[in-house]
Amino acid sequence: MKFAFLIHPLNAYTKLLLHLGAGGFFAKDRQELDLFDFYADLHNTVQTQGRTVQDAASDDVRVVDEMAELVSHNGCRAAGRIYEVPMQATEIIDNPQQAVGYMEKAVDQAADWGAELVGLGSMTGVVGSQGVYLANRGTTAITTGNCLTAYATLENLRSLSEDAGIDLADEIVTVVGCPGSIAMALAHALVGKCRELHLVARRLSARSQSLAEQLGAKLLLDIPEALSQSRVVLSATSSGDCIDQAWLQPGSVVLDVAIPSDVVWQPEPRPDVLVISAGLATVPQQMIGDSMLLGFYGGLVPSCLGETIILALENRPENYSVGRDLDPKHIQEIGQLAHKHGFDFTRLTSFGLPIAENEFTRFRKIVTQHGARPQRKIPAGTDGAPPANVLPDIPSLAQRARQRYQRYVNPVWAALGGESGLVKTFVRAEGAFLYDAADRRFLDFVAGYGSMNLGHNHPAVVEAVSSALTQKAPGFAQTAVNPLTAALAEKLISITPGSLELAFFTNSGAESVEAALKLARAATGRTGLLSCEGGYHGKTFGALSVTASPHYQRPFSPLLADTAVVPFGDLETLERALSTRRFAAFIVEPIQGEGGMNVPPAGYLAEARKLCHDVGTLLIVDEVQTGLGRTGELFAVNHDGVEPDIMTLAKSLGGGLVPLGAMLARRDLWTKAYGTLDSFALHTSTFSGGSLACAAGLATLDVLCNDGLADSARQHGRQLMATLTELCRQSTILQAVRGRGLMIGLEFQPISKAIAHQFERMALAANAEFMVRGLDDLIQTIPVTYVMATLLHEHGIYTQFTRSNPNVLRVQPPLIVTERQADHFCEAVEQACSECFYVSGLAESVLSKSIGDHRNQ
Repeated sequence: MKFAFLIHPLNAYTKLLLHLGAGGFFAKDRQELDLFDFYADLHNTVQTQGRTVQDAASDDVRVVDEMAELVSHNGCRAAGRIYEVPMQATEIIDNPQQAVGYMEKAVDQAADWGAELVGLGSMTGVVGSQGVYLANRGTTAITTGNCLTAYATLENLRSLSEDAGIDLADEIVTVVGCPGSIAMALAHALVGKCRELHLVARRLSARSQSLAEQLGAKLLLDIPEALSQSRVVLSATSSGDCIDQAWLQPGSVVLDVAIPSDVVWQPEPRPDVLVISAGLATVPQQMIGDSMLLGFYGGLVPSCLGETIILALENRPENYSVGRDLDPKHIQEIGQLAHKHGFDFTRLTSFGLPIAENEFTRFRKIVTQHGARPQRKIPAGTDGAPPANVLPDIPSLAQRARQRYQRYVNPVWAALGGESGLVKTFVRAEGAFLYDAADRRFLDFVAGYGSMNLGHNHPAVVEAVSSALTQKAPGFAQTAVNPLTAALAEKLISITPGSLELAFFTNSGAESVEAALKLARAATGRTGLLSCEGGYHGKTFGALSVTASPHYQRPFSPLLADTAVVPFGDLETLERALSTRRFAAFIVEPIQGEGGMNVPPAGYLAEARKLCHDVGTLLIVDEVQTGLGRTGELFAVNHDGVEPDIMTLAKSLGGGLVPLGAMLARRDLWTKAYGTLDSFALHTSTFSGGSLACAAGLATLDVLCNDGLADSARQHGRQLMATLTELCRQSTILQAVRGRGLMIGLEFQPISKAIAHQFERMALAANAEFMVRGLDDLIQTIPVTYVMATLLHEHGIYTQFTRSNPNVLRVQPPLIVTERQADHFCEAVEQACSECFYVSGLAESVLSKSIGDHRNQ
């Protein structure tokens, strides 16, 4: 279906913009131009066409933009033209009859072209009696777009309220522009949603009085007076420049629907207010095409144009938003249709510029810290007791979780995955499954990098933590003895290798490693620390010093002095290093998890233990990821009968509910380091041995031992290893399978040179090498990323690669995984690998032939 849309220049400068756009200036391919070229080209274009800012536009109706083919998400199609009425806003107000004459002419030209629907924008809707006059002519269907404008403004308000921390139920909300059609629609929609509603009219009229009485609102005629009483303002007049920013209170937000804007622009915006260009929508990216109007702000358009496009996509040539009284059903209907076709309303701008993330953060700080807006009090329960549930509904929080995470936690991580959806937002977890907000479940084959050995929310752990809360267990009393701490230490020591007798509780694996390194130096009097290439022990300063990853270490150098690394599994090099007798400790993982699930040669740990003992170096075994049943034994050192001097634990010790780690040591070592009155408190932690954490730990150890989860890990690990090994033998995109128990790595072949070269060329063209370090290494991970995405989206299996070797897919489900679930994973991997092989082969074949053809030309 064809449609037309009528616009007018806002001022003399937009005349030039529209003229150049109609001439194709902004549609020109400018990928190779820099800013100097752009401005030079702009200057030459204006000069050669003999145009100036004053006389750029024609004195007649003309087509200024073409939307040749618009296609929505679901395949609906439309085509449109943008017609310019050659009068500015002030000119239209001064001479509305002339403006209507131009509008009639534009409608007739559009009808001759084949348009079945004409949309009116800005002042063209106002002077046309909200579309009534043109609709009554009967030449073609008319819409002002006001229904979608009202819907978009309310969606903008909802988004802004969440971004800025505003609860409308606590607010006096002011609507400026009554009794205009958009202002009236907004006022009706806000009844019952705010504490009090104020309406502002230009003059007293029976219509505005009736509206205020009907809505139970307060009617005001003075804008400064209204702004002195309210901090949430929606403005939709037809006059523009009627709100001075100086009138706004600190903490105010204004949603300005008017075009031109009601809020007066000023060069230095106030940091304590937010002015939003409201009533805007973002069209799907695939619709932009060569259209200047759609592309100028990256798809952000006035919703009056958006409504016209949507009705055309729906093939509905009907008078829609016409007249002063907008139908609430039409407002909701057009909003639902907008979402159906991929329109979005969460992209907020101010005076044509996107609002930066730090502006929302700054505004929230002002509101929160300076008392600009009262905070809602949580009502007490019966008899003054605490309310039953003060935690917000998690699925509702998920709606804004990614945006909040990107704004306040880690912008890069939240944005990672983008359209691929590899970074999920989960709202619920139970057993071996994770669930998103749509209640789709995903089989978890990451298990929190080994933190979820018992699965998610194991009933025994939940009950233990709940019981501790019910009993009002002590929180943190550092100089007192906590019964739960003592009980967990006893139980933990009773199941560890025989030489370990004392426990220090931590909150993470890195903290456990820090405690181990400090103990080793204090007990031996030596300073040297030895670790393995490919090892990972954490990212705190000491732990990072023995994590042999230049990528992680480089930005924080220099790290701890007197550290060295040896190849993992190389006893000869280890012996040479230890013979210097300068090392306090040798820290090693029984299986290198983040390094790619690397398993050492048989007998390596036992011989390393002997070598360390011979030279007085302490053996620290990092069981943070391998411990507590993961490898098929309660501890991985049990496979070799090794008794370490110090052991570190964490991850699943807290049962997947509470952060909990531990450093376990021989008694004589602890005595040397901390066995006196002046040394016993040299290494402590405020949260060490907290009640809830220890309650979770006690339940975790009970489940591990009583349910035989180490045996289960051994059994299902053999099942997975056998199937994946056979798959690796048959598949050319797999390189190796290695691991033990349910700690397995599936290594993929690097991408072919032909495909890698093509990706590198694409990245260079986009200057990606300046943004992504190690781009070559990242390109090599395309196969494993493809398989991860396929497992996630097509098979409902959540996986990750190992961080230090991203060509390795970790196979690390909870220890409660079933035989059927393991089979499902293997079948899904086989299918994903087959697809990856087919796609890679096809791409390589096409690239090779195209390169060959090019060379022969």
